[in-house]
Parts: sequence; C-alpha cells; structure tokens
Amino acid sequence: MSKRASQLLKEEMDYMGPVRLKDVEETQQKIVSIIRKLEDSGEIVVARSGEDEMVV
Repeated sequence: MSKRASQLLKEEMDYMGPVRLKDVEETQQKIVSIIRKLEDSGEIVVARSGEDEMVV
C-alpha cells in the first residue's frame, strides 16, 4: 500500500471512530466468504504458506 493510500485509510478510520468487535468479526467473515467463492470459481489464486508462490 502506498504511503498516500495508507494515510487516507488512517484518516478514514479516525473519522469513523470506534467500531464494535462483533461488527468487525462479521465483516471479516463476509470478506473470507467472498475470497473463497472467488477462489473456487478460479477468478483468484490464494498462495498459502508452505505452497509454491504463484501470482496470477
């Protein structure tokens, strides 16, 4: 992530304020679910530790 993108993300997080842990965990699960669907459909490849690295 570029320094500028990092700064923008930090500013947005400061603006939003505190977030409930439950909301964070629910959103993380949604992201994981989307990633798994994309991986299953072959749209993305996720390199896991211990496996050969592949960039697609």
